[in-house]
Amino acid sequence: MRRFHFRRTTALLMSVLPAACERHDAAPDPIPVTEGYALTPDNVRLWYRSVGSGPDVVIVPNALFHGNRLDSLASASRRIVLYDPRGRGRSDSIPPSTASLEHNVADVEVIRRAVNADSVALIGWSGMGMELFVYTLRHPARVRRLLQLAPVASRWVPYADSLGRSRAARTDSTAWARLTARERAGEFTNNPAALCRARALVSNPASFGDTSVARQVPDVCDSPNEWPERIGAYFDAFLGSLAPFDWRPDLARVTLPRLVIHGELDNTPLAGNCEWVVGQPNARMLIVRGAGHWPHYERPAVTLAAIKAFLDGGWPDGVGGCS
Repeated sequence: MRRFHFRRTTALLMSVLPAACERHDAAPDPIPVTEGYALTPDNVRLWYRSVGSGPDVVIVPNALFHGNRLDSLASASRRIVLYDPRGRGRSDSIPPSTASLEHNVADVEVIRRAVNADSVALIGWSGMGMELFVYTLRHPARVRRLLQLAPVASRWVPYADSLGRSRAARTDSTAWARLTARERAGEFTNNPAALCRARALVSNPASFGDTSVARQVPDVCDSPNEWPERIGAYFDAFLGSLAPFDWRPDLARVTLPRLVIHGELDNTPLAGNCEWVVGQPNARMLIVRGAGHWPHYERPAVTLAAIKAFLDGGWPDGVGGCS
């Protein structure tokens, strides 16, 4: 039996009548927002938030980074179900031994069952763009459409190293050196949340093409899972579970519609993300100009319109392949 409980139910009003309007039309029904936990077979609670209602279910990992940015995609017929992976955000902390690709893929199934969805659309941002491809590969009957939003490349070599070099080159080295000196001086002793926020302030802009919106990203440092010591141990274990992956030989096995949204200035180069779609008749790419790794924050009008068009069953304007 699935074991999960609801913690809180609220309502989100999606539209407001103009104050100067003299008409007295009935206000639209509020879009329901529900929060709860789903329990994995190894007793890890996964926090999730469901926005909207109806049979059209869209699952989105990494809720901690999306905030309410994707809420406008929900409706009376579409549920946007965001959740935090195990060991991240508001989900349970875990021993590093259970931080792995295999667990993350299995946990998508836990969420799907918890929200009683027979089949779903998926939106995977960043590393989850790759992980949800693996889920789709293994559970093709459960997925209708897959959107890979600023994903990592389809193979580890050479793009993992190039991604790291790009972020290092874009980081303010002077600011990082000052922060390191503050850490060594003991400024953040017994205050890991403050250290988390100080590091984010210096490192986050490196993944943005438009750094003016870098501070719009939700503050995740209220979660102990995101504090430097814990998140460091998490990624040491998780990255070790990946090995040098290469999903290119498996691309043709996923025949459902697949959209890759790539920020023009992402740390993963265009050539890396083109490999997700090249030679795949079911896959398209949309390049968002001026955006980096966070196109739904940097260019929300273009990005959210494209996501909606894809979820509605079509292809957004401007999509193409990669030559």
